[in-house]
Amino acid sequence: MLLEWGLPPADAHEALLAADELVADAVLRKAGDVELTCRLDGAGERLRVEVGGPAGARPAASEPASSERLGLRLTHTLAEQWGVTYTRESTTAWFELVLPNVGRSQASSERLGGADASSGDVPEGARVLDGALVLDGVREPSPGFPPAPMPLPWPSGLSTEAMFDQVVQWTRAITQADAAYVLVGAAGEDLRVRSSTGFAQPAGSPDETDEADAWIEQAARLLAEAQDDGREPPRLPDGGCLSVISAPIRRDGERLGMVVAVAVPADRFGTLDVTRLRFAADALTPVVADERRARAHRDYRTWIGFLAEAGELLAGTLDANLVVALGAQLIVPRIGGWCAVYLDAPGESGELAHVWHADEQRIGALRAALGMADVPSGGPARRVRAWPGLDRLPVPARLSCGPEVLEVPLATRDQRVGTVLLGGPGAGGFHSDLVQLAEDLCARIAAALLTARSYTEQAAASLTLQRGLLPSRLPPIPGLDYDIVYAPAGQDAAAGGDFYDVFSAAPGRWRFTLGDVCGTGPEAATVTGLARHTLRALCREGHDPASALERLNEAMLDDGVERLLTAMHGELRPDGRGVALSVVLAGHIPPLLLRPDGAVRTVGESQILLGAMRSPGYEAETARLAPGELLLCVTDGVTERRRDGLLLDDGDGLAELLSTCTGLTARAVTRRLHTAVRQWGDGPLDDDVAIFALRAIPLADLNMDADMDADMDADMNLNTDLNTDLNMDAEKREG
Repeated sequence: MLLEWGLPPADAHEALLAADELVADAVLRKAGDVELTCRLDGAGERLRVEVGGPAGARPAASEPASSERLGLRLTHTLAEQWGVTYTRESTTAWFELVLPNVGRSQASSERLGGADASSGDVPEGARVLDGALVLDGVREPSPGFPPAPMPLPWPSGLSTEAMFDQVVQWTRAITQADAAYVLVGAAGEDLRVRSSTGFAQPAGSPDETDEADAWIEQAARLLAEAQDDGREPPRLPDGGCLSVISAPIRRDGERLGMVVAVAVPADRFGTLDVTRLRFAADALTPVVADERRARAHRDYRTWIGFLAEAGELLAGTLDANLVVALGAQLIVPRIGGWCAVYLDAPGESGELAHVWHADEQRIGALRAALGMADVPSGGPARRVRAWPGLDRLPVPARLSCGPEVLEVPLATRDQRVGTVLLGGPGAGGFHSDLVQLAEDLCARIAAALLTARSYTEQAAASLTLQRGLLPSRLPPIPGLDYDIVYAPAGQDAAAGGDFYDVFSAAPGRWRFTLGDVCGTGPEAATVTGLARHTLRALCREGHDPASALERLNEAMLDDGVERLLTAMHGELRPDGRGVALSVVLAGHIPPLLLRPDGAVRTVGESQILLGAMRSPGYEAETARLAPGELLLCVTDGVTERRRDGLLLDDGDGLAELLSTCTGLTARAVTRRLHTAVRQWGDGPLDDDVAIFALRAIPLADLNMDADMDADMDADMNLNTDLNTDLNMDAEKREG
């Protein structure tokens, strides 16, 4: 009916809303028969709606409004005039709406309290912009205005997107705007159009939706900045619309977004339109807040998971260079478009250590551009900041770096190790979440880098100390071919509980030692150092192998060494017909002797361990290596290597392996046995391994060596004669 009377849809909708509330209120209060009357007053300038009931019924104004129905509070919002008329027979609630045929400009002026944009009489909270009255929607409502937001006319349970669509459609209809927008974006972020409806296209206005969105986003950004700073709205860019009103979507003082209505003509909107816009914004506030909270929770869980995985990845390497490279690839492209890592050096300026770009083909140009810039100063600064060096670069280099570069400290709580330059991720730049993530990730990179450096320093120091426990070089022994393979258990260990030594004791005599301290690691290594150096000192004092082990046993007991030690200590005497040897086995595995025909036998018997008791009474046993025979000495890391519950030496397994090595050099034997030990077990070594092979050189090999030495001497003499002749010829030519 109202539409048939020629009412605009928005005004008819308002009248229907208010009338529905009044009728529902009368029914809820059991007013009996209710009569609804609508009429146009005057020349169609006003619509009057009356809801009457029998006398005695209490109208909505006489009681507090229900939490579900707003009654006359809604009427207060929408109507120009309203009230309640009492007679002896009835009680009537009524309201009047001003219709637009009176003239929108005049109505707007009346609703603005008589203000006229052209006269310069602008109400508080509004400003004149290109002849249009622009309201920012930030004003507090007038005194007496109900503080509770008005529920909007759409069903509950809508999805987020459907809610946005309903709001923009309602906003456009209720304000008679040419277009309405909902923009979303927190403080520090650009506002982006989330939903929109309608757009007038007069001459000179944008023809494409994306251009229209870009214009409204720019206008909304200017309005939002003014609202955030408490300033009046600024002059907006020309977008073909002379009337713009906006209402911020806020929760706890934080801006979450904005509802905007625009119109092409000037003076389209009034204070009531701003109020309606604010109601729309209030209706969207919980929706946007819940969505932002859910997104923040998802982002938080995502970033926490990312940081945890990044920390595990960085902690998985102890190579400082690899930590830097991994850190750069974690940063790009998740946080920035490129990054450059500068590492500080004590007393020196930082050095460019690594450059990475999302487009690998641009790494070279980026590195060249950074080479023109000053090295980041570093220093005590611990906060993220814009890189000041960007403005001092030449234009081509600046283009390679991009419009925005952050300087992120590479630091832990206690120490700064460098700086990361972080290039912008692209459109939108760095928002606060990305900056915080970059700071947290760089802190983890710095911690991993310090750990890697500390490990490298400790490993180098440990390696230097451990190398001192083993002989730096082994002397050649005439008539004897020998080789040693030593593999300590543990990563990057150079020495452990097993040890060896070969040294000259006297002219024509050499001593050899192979020992095994019970256990592995640094504690075992300390006993290793004591044993090796003590045996060398005792040998120089003239003690034979048995006497030397007796003295070592006493030294260990006097020193309070708690670990036991097995050792094989012997003397070698090559005589041209083989090698004579005497050996003492202090709890050690007896060596195996391999004959050229493949037969294998043990040499000597094991006696009491070192450090177990005083005066063990060690005795030496003698043997002889004929030319071509080989003596194999090992530690228990070889014989006790396990696989599926079996030991390598079960059933004389080591002797069987050795029997396959006939005719091989000492080096070939040790390498073959070492490979067999590695392949026997399922994992890395769990005990130190030492393999010592001594082979008496056959006479044929000795004769061949002698012939080779004679040939080498002859060649040297021939070369000397040739050089002498050449020099004489040269002197003659010069003469």
